[in-house]
Amino acid sequence: ITLTTDTNSYVKGLKVKGSKENEAFFSYVKYNENIFRESKKLSEQLKNLELPKSEKDKILRKLDSLNKKSIEYKLNLIDSKPDLFVSKLLASMQDVLIPDSINKSQDSARIYRYYKNHYWDNLDLSDSRFIRTQMLDKKLTEYFERLVLFQPDTIINNIDLLIKKAIGSEENYSYLLWYFIREYQNPKYMGFDKVFVHLVENYFDNPDYKITNNTESVKETLVERSDKIKPLLLGKNAPNLILIDTSGNYTSFETIENKYLLIMFYDYECGICKSEIKYIIDNQQTWKYDIGIYAVNVNGDLDKWKEFITEHKIESWNNVNGTRSVTADFHDIYDIYGTPVLYLLNSERKIIAKRMGAEQIISIIERFEKSESNNQ
Repeated sequence: ITLTTDTNSYVKGLKVKGSKENEAFFSYVKYNENIFRESKKLSEQLKNLELPKSEKDKILRKLDSLNKKSIEYKLNLIDSKPDLFVSKLLASMQDVLIPDSINKSQDSARIYRYYKNHYWDNLDLSDSRFIRTQMLDKKLTEYFERLVLFQPDTIINNIDLLIKKAIGSEENYSYLLWYFIREYQNPKYMGFDKVFVHLVENYFDNPDYKITNNTESVKETLVERSDKIKPLLLGKNAPNLILIDTSGNYTSFETIENKYLLIMFYDYECGICKSEIKYIIDNQQTWKYDIGIYAVNVNGDLDKWKEFITEHKIESWNNVNGTRSVTADFHDIYDIYGTPVLYLLNSERKIIAKRMGAEQIISIIERFEKSESNNQ
């Protein structure tokens, strides 16, 4: 491939030999640059406040004509040279064309379904060349932000769909899987760690998928993390804890009879923990729900722990100390790597929320009860 140009105008003076892709691409770029310059001149003329309306209308028609020329040039390139990647790249930039019959129906659900079902028609997910462009990431972002319901199971279904579309290219499905792992390994929103577990179990720990850079050590790290958080996914039965209470007896939260149960892991020297505890104390009397509290202190000094309980007036809580246990280390069981951490359980002691703030407890229960009522 030979590229020659004029330093006075790198793009305008560029000539290409030996590459049909680059010849077509730079011809398109140069054509669009000319259109842009003409459009810019016309747009500058429109800034003249003294320009008569008839002249403004004339300029607007010219601008519209230039825009149509640019579109026609692009469509002609796509149709006349379909085997070139530049044509595929330009095609991928086009929005989904919805048939008039569907548009005229004014059925928004039908229009949405058609748009979503045909969203990837112009971008071949098994073509690894798209990885080297901005279009793949752009369309992935748009697809999951605009078209996919923000719910873990729906996201999982759509990820599986895209992986199937990319299955013809190991490089592509590897790229997509790392893209989603990066997004959901430390999710911003509660419950979306379920997506991470699905990715690890179905792809990274699956010998049928030869994923780039998925070495044994990397896979072991991902599997270890997945195995740790899987028992803590929303809807799972909360793992039992049997810890020592202030009387020296070992007690399980499974003996607590309140309808809802808040498991709170805290450090009595932690400022944020003290704020969360104060919030609960100040608001607990106003709660209209039957909520028990299983307060797990993480400090080993039992005397200071008991003093803290008395000082902060939380004797009515089910107070236990995590450093004295019959069950396994609470750090491992509940993935505790800092405090405070709150888990909210329903009457069946299934996890309905986790790692939220104390001020969210009531609103979460309200949403949960509304959902339960709708499902009955």
